[in-house]
Amino acid sequence: MAAYRVPHPDKPHIAHHARRQTLAARIVGFVLLWILVAIMALVADRAIPGQHLPWKKLTLVDPVGAATKVKAARAGADPAACRAILAAGGIDYAETPASSNNWCVVQDALQIKSGMAPLKPADAPMTCKEALAVALWERQVVQAAAFAEFDQAVIGIDHYGSYSCRRIYGQTEGPVSEHALANALDVAGFRLADGTSVSVLNDWNDPGPKGNFLHRVRDGACKVFLTVLSPDYNAEHANHFHLDMGGWPKCS
Repeated sequence: MAAYRVPHPDKPHIAHHARRQTLAARIVGFVLLWILVAIMALVADRAIPGQHLPWKKLTLVDPVGAATKVKAARAGADPAACRAILAAGGIDYAETPASSNNWCVVQDALQIKSGMAPLKPADAPMTCKEALAVALWERQVVQAAAFAEFDQAVIGIDHYGSYSCRRIYGQTEGPVSEHALANALDVAGFRLADGTSVSVLNDWNDPGPKGNFLHRVRDGACKVFLTVLSPDYNAEHANHFHLDMGGWPKCS
């Protein structure tokens, strides 16, 4: 490749003028690029639903979209913003006192009292970001799947617990479970308005509406929570969905 040569080295004023023109062209190109980006962002802001745009505020009213998981994680990192979203969505909650026990730490935790299908048992302390994800999942995924498959609402969600001071799988050594941080919920089943129960253990492989419903709520959970583990993952999860907002991104 030929080396770059300054035009007219014997005429400095011409070379200086050429450099100024090149710089001006670059500045104009940069400005035009950002104008184009701004126009595209404005068009997207007006034409694309808010659940797909990461800069739009998260609400419990919007359906789950491409940006929901990112927005939920971001809002959950801000205790005040997280609680404001819950309150705006009609979720009533009670604060849970902070506690610490060796590597088990509960901070920024609360318990949902009303505004969604009740958790059974009711004692389920969770970090705000976990509670936000649970409320969003119940509102936009679980209820929608229930009406699609059964034409009725879910009126109760059975679970095996949220906070538990233990390591993964209850082992004596190894990584600390997200349950030890009150950052996970193990969902065992659902209760429908007509009294029907849907169990992860008994109905996961059901070829009818119950199985369809369970797969719908698992798949929908993957768009809200960071980690979702189901019977498809391993035998330890044959009877529940593990839903957490603190582990590695995984959907199985």
